[in-house]
Amino acid sequence: MKTTKQNLGMGRTLLALAVLGAIGHAQAQQSDEVKQLTNPDSSVTVGIAGVNGDSADRAQYGMYNGMRKESGYLLFDIDYLRRDNATGTWSWLTGRNLGTDARELRGGMNRQGDWKVYGAYSEITRYSPFTANTGMTNFGSTTPNIVAITKGGTGSDYDFKMQRKAASAGFDKWISKNLKFEASVKSEDKNGTRLWGRGYDCAGYVCGSSTTTAINQANFLKNAILMVPEPVDSNIKQFDARLAFNSQKLNVTAAYYGSFYTNANGNISPIVPNALYGGNQTLVGALYPAVGSNIIAGGGLSLQQVLASPLALPPDNQAHQYSIAGNYAFTPSTRATFRYAYTQAKQDESFAGMGFTGAPAGFSNYGGKVETVAAQMGLTSRINKDLTVLGNISYSDKKDKSPKGLYNVEAKAVFPATTPTSYTNVNQPGLPGANWDNNHISNTMVFSKLEATYRLGGGYRLTAGADYRSHERMVPESRVEEALAGLGPLREKINETGYSIDLKKTMSDTFNGSIGVSTSKRTGSDWTNLSTLNPDQPTPNSAVNTFLINTYCGGRECYGQTISAYKILQLSANTPFPMSMADLQRDKVKVTMDWTPLEALSIQFVGEDGKDKNAMPYDPVAGPKGWQANAMNYASLDVTYVLSDKWKLTGYASQGLQTTYINHSTGYKAALRNRTETVGLSLVGEATKQLQVGANLNYINEVNQYKFAASNSTSGDRLTGLVYVAPSAANVAQANVGVPDVVFRNRVISLFGIYKLNKISDVRFDVVNQKSKYQDWVWGDTANPFVFSDNTTIKQQVNQTVTFVGVTYVYRFR
Repeated sequence: MKTTKQNLGMGRTLLALAVLGAIGHAQAQQSDEVKQLTNPDSSVTVGIAGVNGDSADRAQYGMYNGMRKESGYLLFDIDYLRRDNATGTWSWLTGRNLGTDARELRGGMNRQGDWKVYGAYSEITRYSPFTANTGMTNFGSTTPNIVAITKGGTGSDYDFKMQRKAASAGFDKWISKNLKFEASVKSEDKNGTRLWGRGYDCAGYVCGSSTTTAINQANFLKNAILMVPEPVDSNIKQFDARLAFNSQKLNVTAAYYGSFYTNANGNISPIVPNALYGGNQTLVGALYPAVGSNIIAGGGLSLQQVLASPLALPPDNQAHQYSIAGNYAFTPSTRATFRYAYTQAKQDESFAGMGFTGAPAGFSNYGGKVETVAAQMGLTSRINKDLTVLGNISYSDKKDKSPKGLYNVEAKAVFPATTPTSYTNVNQPGLPGANWDNNHISNTMVFSKLEATYRLGGGYRLTAGADYRSHERMVPESRVEEALAGLGPLREKINETGYSIDLKKTMSDTFNGSIGVSTSKRTGSDWTNLSTLNPDQPTPNSAVNTFLINTYCGGRECYGQTISAYKILQLSANTPFPMSMADLQRDKVKVTMDWTPLEALSIQFVGEDGKDKNAMPYDPVAGPKGWQANAMNYASLDVTYVLSDKWKLTGYASQGLQTTYINHSTGYKAALRNRTETVGLSLVGEATKQLQVGANLNYINEVNQYKFAASNSTSGDRLTGLVYVAPSAANVAQANVGVPDVVFRNRVISLFGIYKLNKISDVRFDVVNQKSKYQDWVWGDTANPFVFSDNTTIKQQVNQTVTFVGVTYVYRFR
């Protein structure tokens, strides 16, 4: 017994020592963690990098990272964080990419629960992937001089780039334990040149028309397209101030936000020669000349004058928003949210200051003013342990209070004609529509949502919801007020109602999944007709028009009348209804899965499939016109596999396809497909106790396809009846030509190694190889670039390969 007691005492002593040792070890760990939190490491990273290839090889790689031009770069980052234990004041400074023109620097000080001050500075340059070769002088100015060169590629190369420089500062102060004030200011300058241009096919109502020998289209160039780079020199200032109150039940914030945009450039006035190249690359010695006042009242403009007329740049403007938002807890399980905001946007820069004349009488500036009121209210409540419901409603009312002015004036033919060849304008004298006021953008939107979630038991959770949205906009009532060319009808109001149901199942500790289905339908009011049929024209267009006017428009002008879609189709069987206003049927299904078959292996899957379908009526002979449907499907797979305590493998793959189906009002129909595939693979681990290594592979393949087919046409009219006409052989042949795919491929392989020299310093090695392909038939390629009428070309290297090699030294300190 004595021996047994002695052994038991020894066991208890050893157990006590083990417990004390464990406690000591835990306390030591905790002490290290506390020390790291109260006195964290700071670090400085310095290194160099080399990038091969010229700027054409790096058109994709160097768009944003500041490595487009040079062969070598300084790599410099800093992370500084300190705490004054006596006062509890923190100081920090963070810098990224300080050796490139994509640099960013942030810093500040704060005392938790009391105050904070901070500031930041950043730069980023966006290089366009396209290069221009041109004979232009004063490139990038507000008065570029267009110079026609004999052959594309014989001019000078220019890159388009946009540089942003931003500085910001802020201040936070706790006034009391429940009240906090925050304020910030940011100023950003934007400078550079942007690819831009203008073109014109000399329309009769601008240049006039004649068949006299003095003005013969065969002797003059009647259309041209020119590159006119946009010179960018602007600043935007943003101010934000808010007062936040927080209590156990009520959280509310009152805020002001203001933005002020100024543009140093008001317009671009290109200098255009009177000799440019036609489509067959033949220099035409004179552009289409102006006609006299005997054809168009007041005379016309020549093509040269049209191309050289000033192009307006974004004017100075400002906006101010005042808001109040927050939430209130009625009970621990029921909470309401709310928000109200008033915004006023103004644009009143003088026309003269922007370099423009000819404003409406009495107007020195546009006087633009748009006021928006937005409100939102929501309620969330947990009814019991199984049922949670939420409701939300939001409202927005935008009113355009800009004064009306006569900004749109179409040329009028001389009537009665003083020459046999006088230009004929559809807007003859005495008829409205030749002159009309500026457009207004007032509209009202309402959105509401109701959703309930119920725990069914057995790991199932069911969520069902319904939503409703309404959008009401201003539509023209007469051509005097607003003339919209190129459109058939507009809709004043649209409504969309949707329903959704989502079932989630926690099947086990290793497998979870969900399936959701949603459907919605959009309808709306009758349509405002924009047909210019008019019974008061001096000579009615035809008996058919007279019949249509009398039958569907009550014997008066059709423009501005609200009639049904069926009557719109009776006026014109080929009328397409705008896709944003058309009746719509939308359906979508989504499946998710999260599976962990092994402790070391996890798999996530997401799949979606949806379709939007045009539900508007259509003429049975002409068939449906305009936008018809959108289809979308997407699938992604993410996998993580822990190979060992020191090595981990991750990978992902996804594929998406979006298709838009269009049946043009005349000539063709199209299926526009965008297919995207991505793959990624990453392996990270410890090769030794001092060396960590990793390898990454990322691949993206995006293809835009344009599938065309010839569409039918019709003959006859409403009096005799429409007759189906099959596509002609010429239209079929033309559709079969098609256009090539637009392809973007990008493959990136990156390798890194981090070698730990000691407790306070590392050396990191990085190697990145990127291979990309961008082939776009719009801009052509290096061998066949896009050509403007002055033989300016736009090009991009189709295949690009870049290798980056960098080495950095990391030093940590406290």
